[in-house]
Amino acid sequence: MLLAPIFITAIVSSFLLSLLAMGFTLQYVTLSIPNLAYATIAFASTYISLTMFLMHLSPYVGTPLAFLLGGLISLLLYKFVAFLRDRGTSLVGLMMSTLVFDLTIYGLMNIYAGYIAYAFKSYTYAFSLAEMDFSIGDVPGIVVVSAVTSISLVLLFHLLLVKTKFGTAMRAVMENYALAGVHGVDTEKILSVAWFFVGGVAGISGSFYPMWFYMDPWVGARMFISIFAACVVGGLRSIYGSLLGGFLIGASEIFVTFAFAGIFGVWIWSYRSVTAMIIAAFAIVMMPDGLAGFLKRLQMR
Repeated sequence: MLLAPIFITAIVSSFLLSLLAMGFTLQYVTLSIPNLAYATIAFASTYISLTMFLMHLSPYVGTPLAFLLGGLISLLLYKFVAFLRDRGTSLVGLMMSTLVFDLTIYGLMNIYAGYIAYAFKSYTYAFSLAEMDFSIGDVPGIVVVSAVTSISLVLLFHLLLVKTKFGTAMRAVMENYALAGVHGVDTEKILSVAWFFVGGVAGISGSFYPMWFYMDPWVGARMFISIFAACVVGGLRSIYGSLLGGFLIGASEIFVTFAFAGIFGVWIWSYRSVTAMIIAAFAIVMMPDGLAGFLKRLQMR
């Protein structure tokens, strides 16, 4: 069955955005600050995919490395933020520290892009690897890979959260950080592992991105709008709600922009994040607790 490119774009966008939203929400819940570096951490791993391609390997070979890179950068950021938190830095100060970290990663991405451009004699500041993907019949491999990977990671995270002692401890930390510490939970260890895991998941999502979409060093900054909108729509403190929000925002951005492009022209694609912002603004007014809170209220009736 031949899938139209618009449906492929919506599917891939929805799966990847859901994973990114889940990770952002978990980090927000654990420290109560928005990690402004999260999207850039995710998309730093796109250069691993590009490096694999330039080395004449499948970009998917770099997926484990993307997980490690995202996890290590995220863990480093957590240690930096925790260091400042323990010294009495305000929440605004902690949030701004993630922005400084974001700009640092962005600078390092450009340095690395310049290095591999010199080493491989190739333009690396804007690229897409869609033509290097495999296919299953008429379906691009990224559709299957993004779906299988996203569903598997969500199931793994769910089992980790509800079926293990570590998950019980992590839920306690997310519920009340101070109280969990009083009851003997090693909060530092729990948060370190949690931030490493979600950073790794973000790294995987970022490494898949150029397999269908166009990549440049500013993609992280642009995608942060969509990630934040997905979390607002799903519920800022609901991990599972953020998954729903990711699917809604991911699909809406593509289909709504596609409809407007047919009316106003293809230039409208540059403003597809406006759709995410409008939906998020509507959600804040109509559903302050997001989809998670709305569904919870329906269950209580």
